[in-house]
Amino acid sequence: MTHPNQARESDVSLFLDFLNVKMPPVDPGLADGFVVIALDPLAASVLEANERKGVLLAFRIRGRVFPLTLVFLKGTREVLFCHSTLLCDSYGNQTWMVPQLRAAVSEFFSQDAVRALYILEPSWAGAPLTGHLDCRILWNVKPEIRIVVDLFMEKLGEVAEIPLFPSVYYYNNPYDENLLEVALPNLDGCNKVLVLGTGAGLEAVCVALRYGIPVDATDINPVAIANTLSACGRTGTSRLVNAWVSDGLKQVTKKYDAILFEAPLVTDKPGEQDSNRYDIGGKILVDVLRSLPDHLNPGGTMYLMSCPDLSPYFPEHGLQWRAVRYFEAKSSVAIHEIRRS
Repeated sequence: MTHPNQARESDVSLFLDFLNVKMPPVDPGLADGFVVIALDPLAASVLEANERKGVLLAFRIRGRVFPLTLVFLKGTREVLFCHSTLLCDSYGNQTWMVPQLRAAVSEFFSQDAVRALYILEPSWAGAPLTGHLDCRILWNVKPEIRIVVDLFMEKLGEVAEIPLFPSVYYYNNPYDENLLEVALPNLDGCNKVLVLGTGAGLEAVCVALRYGIPVDATDINPVAIANTLSACGRTGTSRLVNAWVSDGLKQVTKKYDAILFEAPLVTDKPGEQDSNRYDIGGKILVDVLRSLPDHLNPGGTMYLMSCPDLSPYFPEHGLQWRAVRYFEAKSSVAIHEIRRS
């Protein structure tokens, strides 16, 4: 397995690829200096950027362009300047240019704020900023959930560090913990598993590690898919996990012996815009449950983390369900077992 510190630059490339950021080709004839690359609207919206605008600030050295920081504005009542300068940390094995890159970041942000904003995106020059937010890429976070720690130690001999890219929910949380504790021991005999809403990729990695079987992993958020593939690279499970972007089950065509779904939290608040975390009125839940019989093999089971009472969202025919565990997080939550009737 590749040591975490040696994988970081490839992790950044993976993250930028899924944001559809195209780096300029190497050209030794061009002078050193700053390069600003606009994010496409989808990438900016994944980062929850205002007006679907965001940029990558990069710096060219010896003809090669190195990404430095993602920059975007976020918020309505309070407009925050958001950035992720820790992209620099990914170049730990190329010490010859790290000081130059850090100096470049310092130089850029030491200039007049209005001018810096204009260079990044002209429409930002007059933005009424009220603060800033460092949307950090976390390079050296280790899972602390006991079931995951024990599995990693058994299979890898160590607890691997898994990067967490911006806008993906932190994986040391009660949602992951309870879903894995309920579902993971019950997958004996499964030949094909889907992790729907893969988040940071922890469930997919754990299923692949424990059972050595093929795992499909999907999420509406391309950053989550990048994080999943990076987690697989850190844990040696890349050959087993196939991951792609899907809105619920819409881009899923196969049937599975088991499906793990850490569903977005159902909410009636119309102001919640993050479909990766909030399911307005349970729409995603209804769509998934309606089409679920077409994606479960006979005897197959979905392990669903969602609201305690599924009755308002459950189809009249085709499925049976029972809640197997209740717990408290941001609200009352339950893990359910759902089977074909």
